[in-house]
Amino acid sequence: MNRTVVASLMAMSLLVAGCSEQKAWVYHPNDYQQAKTNAPQKVAVVLPFDDKREATNHNRLMLYLIPLMPYGWADYPAPEGATMRVASGLWVNYKPTEEFAKALAQELTDTGRYKEAHFSFGNDNADYVFKGQILNTDYHGTMISYGLSVYGPLFWLIGLPAGTVDNNLSISVACVDTHTNSTVFQKTYSAPPYHAMAWIYDMPNDFTYPDMLKDVYSQVTNDLVANGKCM
Repeated sequence: MNRTVVASLMAMSLLVAGCSEQKAWVYHPNDYQQAKTNAPQKVAVVLPFDDKREATNHNRLMLYLIPLMPYGWADYPAPEGATMRVASGLWVNYKPTEEFAKALAQELTDTGRYKEAHFSFGNDNADYVFKGQILNTDYHGTMISYGLSVYGPLFWLIGLPAGTVDNNLSISVACVDTHTNSTVFQKTYSAPPYHAMAWIYDMPNDFTYPDMLKDVYSQVTNDLVANGKCM
């Protein structure tokens, strides 16, 4: 077999090996200076989020093998349902409609401003019910072949980028006062977009949604404190 083709196949094998790394959902809430003066009296419950994302994922990554095609690409509105990504393998313990809600319950608990805050599928006679919508978790990835098909990975070996990854996240959060059955807080949030180059010797993390959600929930809790109606 031609040595050039062998080298290209080796480069592709290295990339596939890097992509096989499994990612797991692990959420670490923000740090808060908890209120020490008055003991909190209110109970909050966070319901599973509604999924408002598009349902169709498009995987055209292997188009990078077609001669003269500069790259292949993937566009995943719901990336947890995809089977192939640029820089990671299987995503485990990740069901956004529940994990996003559980993370918000963690944040509310750690603020120290609630007697209790927890995730539930029902209202549980809470004082406040938090509802959320997942609007966007878009994943965009590319695999670059520089128009050279199976020979493109040779450029990866000498240090040129093998691809790119982008993560985006936006949600909507609302708080309902169960005593008046009125929505007393509602706002849409977006995390700063994540973009990284993929190098065969240094593959980026393309599962940054826990960190992006943490940034969003810092904004949410700050707004809740300023609003003062859901605590």
